[in-house]
Amino acid sequence: MGTFFGLDIGSSEIKALEAQKTEQGFKLKHFASLAIQDQDPAEVIKAVIKEAGIKPTAEVNVALPESEVYTRIVTTPKLSETELASSIQYEAEQYVPVALSEVELFHQVLNTEGVVQDEKMMKVLLIAVTKERLKRLTDLLDKAQLIPKSLETELFSLQRVFADNVKTQLLLSINYKTTDMMIMTKGLPLFLHSMASGSMAMTRTLMNDLSLSEDQAEQYKRTYGIREDLLEGKVANLLSPLVDEVVTQVEKAVVYLSQQGFNKRPEQLVLTGGGALLPGLSAYLVKKTNMEVVVGDPFQKFVESEELKNLITSKNNPQLAAVTGLAIKELV
Repeated sequence: MGTFFGLDIGSSEIKALEAQKTEQGFKLKHFASLAIQDQDPAEVIKAVIKEAGIKPTAEVNVALPESEVYTRIVTTPKLSETELASSIQYEAEQYVPVALSEVELFHQVLNTEGVVQDEKMMKVLLIAVTKERLKRLTDLLDKAQLIPKSLETELFSLQRVFADNVKTQLLLSINYKTTDMMIMTKGLPLFLHSMASGSMAMTRTLMNDLSLSEDQAEQYKRTYGIREDLLEGKVANLLSPLVDEVVTQVEKAVVYLSQQGFNKRPEQLVLTGGGALLPGLSAYLVKKTNMEVVVGDPFQKFVESEELKNLITSKNNPQLAAVTGLAIKELV
């Protein structure tokens, strides 16, 4: 197996991480992150790889945000690969809102052993990416002189890090522009959804309602969050309705799955993404959803090492989950 690493190309920051598998668990080899600002993203990618100490000949695993792809988990009768390749076009016509001539289609049969009761049925993950978006990504990697190894969506990178083979979980990733969710049981994805509201929407709300600059609004958000005991609850009162919208979508997803015959409510909610550290969020979601809420630790399966201690300096790092999931792909 050749060397490879994970590359997370975010809206404002680019992260690169390389890991290796040991008998004790995964080990962090290299890591770096840099802000994009007004620079050419390809040059930032080159710089972050150099800073991390990753060999430029290593292949790269990358992911696209859920908001930039069309994903659907569909249930079909058990088919051969040839039959499935034909029927997937029909499934895509139902769920992809653009002409199929404009997208590249990918599909994967999900392992549903012990989850799906009807042995005559199977679940298939359907992914459609516009050719234009795919070209932009490949052009960027070419410009950065990288060899792509694999492409997936961010939620599947997160699933690799946090999936529990026993529990039914709700994975909630609060990103800059979107909030994405995946419901899993025994590690198997059952439901995917992306909401067009993330931590940026919270910042904008504070800017507009409190007449703050963007930097001030970011500081208020990170300091006060949705804790009603801080600043007389002024910030909490503005941000809580945005969190309530997410909770509403979560409840709709649970109802949808029950209508599909899966009646088990998620018992654990895993928070990840940069917005997971919003003060008061975990306690608020416990009260609203009646689930156990944890902030995901992307390095929970990693061994303690000097590299981990030196390169990952903060205690909570949910914003590093996607790049970690990409780095351990094929090592799991």
